[in-house]
Amino acid sequence: MDDRHDAEHETLSDVEADLTDDFGNGDDSPLRQFVRSLRDLDDADVRAVGQYDGETFELLYLREDIDEALGPEERGERVKTLVMKALGEPVNEPELGDYGDLNAVIRWFDEVVVAIYPHDEWSGAIATFDRANSPLVDLAVTHLS
Repeated sequence: MDDRHDAEHETLSDVEADLTDDFGNGDDSPLRQFVRSLRDLDDADVRAVGQYDGETFELLYLREDIDEALGPEERGERVKTLVMKALGEPVNEPELGDYGDLNAVIRWFDEVVVAIYPHDEWSGAIATFDRANSPLVDLAVTHLS
């Protein structure tokens, strides 16, 4: 699994400015628009943003404190786990066909929210966020746990 980590991407603005055509990202690509929207929110809540295509993964943004906390080997294992989870989620499920295509899978952990946004069966984007500022998650956990 290829975990490319570019230290130039210190802010979401850097990511937006430097998105390449590796995964078909033009100026108006959905991933560029997503990063632009995240940037317009509070950068502090975004931990990481990446894109995957099969076993290839490009880490587009990794918040500095997260980067410092993870060594290359641990970061690689974490990326591999997240991509395997993403690839394990079918975009179309015949039993739920009347629901339409799968647009996102959200995983709520005590400290982190992981969002997987499949593009198709083999490619998509993954973003992780601090859970501290996730009202929807907090309300659900408060009332449903």
